Amino acid sequence: MKILFCGGGTLGPVTPLIAVLRCMRRIRPDVEFAWIGTANGPEAPFVEAEGVSFHTIPVAKLARYPSRSWLTFPIDYLKALRAAKRIIGHERPDAVFSAGGFMQVPVMRAAARLGIPCAIHQLDATPILSNKAVARLCAEVTASFAYPGSKPFGAKIQTKKIATPCRFSGVELPSREEARERLGLESERPVLFVTGGGTGAASLNAAIASIADSLLSKMQIVHQTGKGKAIDLKRDGYRQYETLDEGQMLAAYVAADLVVSRAGFGALSELAALHKAVVAVPLPNSPQLENLTKLKGALAVVEQDDGFGQHLGQEIIALMEDEDARKVFAEALSHTLRTDDGTELAKLWLGLLKG
Repeated sequence: MKILFCGGGTLGPVTPLIAVLRCMRRIRPDVEFAWIGTANGPEAPFVEAEGVSFHTIPVAKLARYPSRSWLTFPIDYLKALRAAKRIIGHERPDAVFSAGGFMQVPVMRAAARLGIPCAIHQLDATPILSNKAVARLCAEVTASFAYPGSKPFGAKIQTKKIATPCRFSGVELPSREEARERLGLESERPVLFVTGGGTGAASLNAAIASIADSLLSKMQIVHQTGKGKAIDLKRDGYRQYETLDEGQMLAAYVAADLVVSRAGFGALSELAALHKAVVAVPLPNSPQLENLTKLKGALAVVEQDDGFGQHLGQEIIALMEDEDARKVFAEALSHTLRTDDGTELAKLWLGLLKG
């Protein structure tokens, strides 16, 4: 038996799927795995570290706003569909599973035509277009949020709310001192961890650079900038990484007194699982904004406006000086956003296999 996962471009859908994959291996050691991702995303090393064969297809994404991609989309999609058919023919999977992303669309359409069971999980509060595009092809549609009184994927499609799969849920954690030592940090000074996700966030990086001196007078900073998005900032107490591997990421979370993060659901679920206080900086005009309405009161929010850097600095310093507020946020986020190690979704999806 073989399962084909698809997801990439960002780590948002990838790390939850890796959590599910690990649980499946524990439950069904006989099942094999393959993965389809993107050529330029950050996912390949994470997938290959699991010993899973990794394939890529061209990205055929329909932009939200007028762009050249509107003209090239039909050709891009046909190329992606052709590549997906070739990989499916080679791997011969018994099921295809995903958690969103445009690259899943040609894969699932090709699989469905061959009678291969498909399933998706919806992470963000607002159902994304790529999941809507394939939901009718799926034997199972699950979500991290409930949709009472509505059927966002179609009148005949039922969704089931489940715990969000998280690679850090229930794992053995290093001590705070061990985590700080691993990252070369002082043991006593407060630590801020800043991450724009696996692909980084240039606007967030620029804001941190603009307020770095005022922050570093009060705390240390660990900063994941994203691949190719390093900034020219060298200061005592500042540690910069383009990307962090899983062990480093866990150490950064554990070491931190406060985390600044984008508001993608993969990142938020990790922060909830680890009981961290968060300053969320949502990507403008994105599903991340709706995520935060569902988590109101469970984290601080700073939006990208004209005074973004200044407002961000003020919020960070205020929370660093208020331990009680950080504890309230951490507890609220953990309570509001239910996570597990991937077991619930792994069992559901394994139930779709014939044999």
